[in-house]
Amino acid sequence: MILTTIHSIDRLNDLKKAGADAVIIGVQDLSIRSLQYAPFEQIPKWKQACDSAGLKLYINALKLCMDEDLENVRKLLKICQEQEIDGVYFADEGILYEAKQRQLEHLLIYQPETLITNHLDVQFYLKQGIQAVSLAHELSLDEIGKMAVPGAEVLLSGYYSLLYSRRPLVSNYFDFMHKDVDVNGRRFDLIEQTRTDRMPIVQDETGTHIFSEVPIASFQEFEQLKQMGIQRFRIDSMFFDDGWTVQTLKAYTQHGRPTAGSDQWYYQKSGKTKEDVS
Repeated sequence: MILTTIHSIDRLNDLKKAGADAVIIGVQDLSIRSLQYAPFEQIPKWKQACDSAGLKLYINALKLCMDEDLENVRKLLKICQEQEIDGVYFADEGILYEAKQRQLEHLLIYQPETLITNHLDVQFYLKQGIQAVSLAHELSLDEIGKMAVPGAEVLLSGYYSLLYSRRPLVSNYFDFMHKDVDVNGRRFDLIEQTRTDRMPIVQDETGTHIFSEVPIASFQEFEQLKQMGIQRFRIDSMFFDDGWTVQTLKAYTQHGRPTAGSDQWYYQKSGKTKEDVS
């Protein structure tokens, strides 16, 4: 199963023809790092369009919620039940609690970005009755192989989140530099003193997001990941467009021309012990 983010509802059929099985959309007030933020009232429209295209519909609800978000969480879960939405991505365990109160935990996919790094974590969350768990993005093939169970999901292609803060870090920086810069939703590049690579950084109304210096690309590893037992694959088109997604999908499903990216993470150990660094 290949799930992908989407920029325009008009490209649903193109994504389906290229090999997508499902699309992920954002909704207002509960999504972060999304390509669009649909009002709750538009979810039925997206569901109908996805059904017509033969695609499943998933919703990004990755916001870390506060008390004032509870009403929207409950409203979203109600809509998902009524509209038979296929799944909801979450990072705040309060959403899991609320879903369990409604016996909707089977809709949830846990995506905490960097936290799921061992098979015990995967098993723990799957035992909560949720649909799937998204593995951390910098795992090696060997590490993924030890976590590859039905319900484990990997990011196949695209930039991934390195850091998320609710603080307005970019505007704070420019304020400190006494510069008047409109930063909302605008991409900047962050260069650390100890690195030469540029990491995209974006500040929006939900906070500040720092992304990997290059997108993941798993064209050489796709078949091996499937042989390991991974059944769910995600493509994230942040900083790209739906045309890029179509090309990327074809590279995986129809032996098309691969898009740019790196597979370096698959061949380096993400965890180190004292012996490794001594």
